[in-house]
Parts: sequence; structure tokens; C-alpha cells
Amino acid sequence: MGELMKTKRVLEGNLCNLFTILMSLCDSDMKNHVESSTEYVKVEEELDSLKLLAMIKKLVYTISTHNLNIHCNKAIAHMNLMSLYQDKFQDIQNFRDQ
Repeated sequence: MGELMKTKRVLEGNLCNLFTILMSLCDSDMKNHVESSTEYVKVEEELDSLKLLAMIKKLVYTISTHNLNIHCNKAIAHMNLMSLYQDKFQDIQNFRDQ
């Protein structure tokens, strides 16, 4: 029983860490949009990283158009991601920020 409780504590700690890491990777505008969402309180209580990722994905594709042209926004976001190239002498941190 003690081993089970230890495993449960480790899992809860890992879920908390994952949730925190995901939120730290968002810029301040995205954090504000996510935290102002009505679902955020429930997601934060449960530390549900998958729901958090779904919220972020939805915001990335619809934030500027308010759900208009979602398919076009997805295609443009995908094309922008695929067109990123790391320059020969570019630092990995600069590439990540790009």
C-alpha cells in the first residue's frame, strides 16, 4: 500500500510539473487568453495537460479571426511551421524563439 501511495504522489508531482512546463512555454498573450477561458479553472484543478494543449491549439487557430476561416488558419500555421529553417550559425535558443 505504501508503494502505491508513493507512486500516486510521484504521478501527481509529474502532472503538476508537466502542466507548469506547458504554461511556461506560452508567451504572455497566450497565457492571458488561456487563463481568461471559462474552462481553465477546471483544467488547472485537474492538472489536465491534454485539455490545456487542446485549449492552446484552439486559440492558436482561432485567436485572430474569432472562429472564422479555421481551416485556412490551420493551413497557414502549418505552412509557417514547415518554412522554419535553422541558419548555419544560428544558436538553438534563437531558432527556438523564432
